[in-house]
Amino acid sequence: MIWDLITGLVPNLWGYLAAAGAAIAAIAGVYFKGRSDAKAKRDLRDLKANAKTIEEVLRETPSDDSADDIRDRMRRRAGRKP
Repeated sequence: MIWDLITGLVPNLWGYLAAAGAAIAAIAGVYFKGRSDAKAKRDLRDLKANAKTIEEVLRETPSDDSADDIRDRMRRRAGRKP
């Protein structure tokens, strides 16, 4: 009964509804792909920054400072809050 009413009222709209659904799905796919790519780029940048920091720590001359003091010094050098 209800199905007959719906199909009787909008017989020419099914193509448009399908196209709108496909467009929404395509836009959502592009959006989520962009977010995924941005996350991968951010993760790679963080990995490179971590590798650079480790390299700087290893280059650090041996000292009598504790490991916490050396980490704080490296954070200040990188511009981060301790």
